[in-house]
Amino acid sequence: MTTTVSLNNKIHSQLNELLVEITSAQDLSLHPFVQRFANGEFSPNAIRQFAIKMLPGSNRFNMAFLKVASKMDSYRARTIMLENAFTEHGELNPNLAHVALFMRFMEGIGCPNIDINADDGAFRIPELRFKKFEVCDDEPVVRSLGRFAAIEQVLPGIFPKYILGIHKVFPGIDDYTIEYFHIHCHLDPEHTDELIQVAQMHIKSEKDIELFCEGAQDMVSSIADMFSWLDSNLEKEALALQV
Repeated sequence: MTTTVSLNNKIHSQLNELLVEITSAQDLSLHPFVQRFANGEFSPNAIRQFAIKMLPGSNRFNMAFLKVASKMDSYRARTIMLENAFTEHGELNPNLAHVALFMRFMEGIGCPNIDINADDGAFRIPELRFKKFEVCDDEPVVRSLGRFAAIEQVLPGIFPKYILGIHKVFPGIDDYTIEYFHIHCHLDPEHTDELIQVAQMHIKSEKDIELFCEGAQDMVSSIADMFSWLDSNLEKEALALQV
């Protein structure tokens, strides 16, 4: 029993270290897009357009998360995943589900279009593939967990920059309106640890560790590509926005 616990702790530590290594090697909080956002360099319409493009992906994230949980044989693993989904869904209060909180933000900044099924470009523009959140039936669970863990790992470093920029572009905006961003800064470190716990339950070989890292690296790269695209195109798209 002691040997098993020790081995599990070792795998947990290894996965955590690898995840930190991957996300630190390409620190997304330092990306030029995030820096411009934090400095308040985007116009109000650009921020509105940013929100319109993010909403469908936020909804698809939750759907993909539940799909991965449904593929797990272990009830213990599913329980941890569902605890995570429980908080993402506002502890079963639909008005506090994280998608609803993001829509509250969109209403607060005056987005003219709030539609979880809007065409956000994720399926047309390769650089925006991050927001597709597709999970193929044959994708190994541990690779999917690497993808999700990378998101939860990086967002607490990015969202404070968003909060800074939002306050500069929309002076006087209150914490209620931007609760979506604050709550992720608080919850995502815990969610990261939970995903690593579930991943360690699925690690049976070095190949599984490689798959976890592969998923994490793919997610970091896709977020970076999205940021680069937004940095170049967000203001252009905002020109067509009618507020």
